[in-house]
Amino acid sequence: MQISCFNRSKYQSFEAPGEDVLLILPGLYALFDGATDPTKTMLDGITSGRFAALTCAEAVGRLWATQQMAHDEELLHQVNEQLEVVLLQKTAEGQLQAEGKPPSTTMALAWDVGEELLFFLLGDSGVRLNGQEEIVLRKQIDHVSTLTRQALFRILREQGLKSDELEYQTRQVVYYGLDKALEQGVLTDTQQQDLLEHIQLNFPAAAAEGMSFLKQGVVSQHRFANQGELPLSYAALNGKSLAGEGMLCFSRPKTSIKSLELFTDGYFSLPDEVTVAAWE
Repeated sequence: MQISCFNRSKYQSFEAPGEDVLLILPGLYALFDGATDPTKTMLDGITSGRFAALTCAEAVGRLWATQQMAHDEELLHQVNEQLEVVLLQKTAEGQLQAEGKPPSTTMALAWDVGEELLFFLLGDSGVRLNGQEEIVLRKQIDHVSTLTRQALFRILREQGLKSDELEYQTRQVVYYGLDKALEQGVLTDTQQQDLLEHIQLNFPAAAAEGMSFLKQGVVSQHRFANQGELPLSYAALNGKSLAGEGMLCFSRPKTSIKSLELFTDGYFSLPDEVTVAAWE
């Protein structure tokens, strides 16, 4: 067996680690992608997203070591409940606000249980089997922001932005919202309206909510986490009761798996080869 892994900080200066956390145990492979916190909350000296990812990785490690891991969807709830305990403790210590944005993470986990591999997905971190079968739970709210990011990329490129600055400004607009971009003169009224109409056309069932979300930006996305009654709701490991789209548990015969890849979001396409170099 050959195991390769790569985790690169999203910060180009490398002055701080990113929110992604890897976990490798005998017969168990997992990754956790902590959510970026717009309030820049720090817990025990690290970002809240990385804290959530590390806490959930530690929870899986404990469950595995004590042979208490559930073999079905209950595992997702086991991990989430352990995160809840830790977050309540941090709230009691004054490091977290009870009504603030809870630290949150995704999880993609593969577990060898003998003749089968069990897979547990929560959020938009994905798995690819044998370099062919891609399984990613792409939630609707991400489709809204991705479609807008792609349109914005073209708009800003036509305005003369290039390379790193083009990528940076595109992400900034999506992250902080169209209203702020309009206020700062990055977008015109017409451009903003065109982007909103694009969402209205592509997501008619969630148009009002989608447009409101884009105007406020991804910084407001946390309010949809585990809110099952909202059209753009999605499941997240954040210590609250799990609800919304984005949870999947399945199995495959171990003999059918020749290669296994776990990956976080952010790739517009997947590589043809099963190597870290190909992903990069």
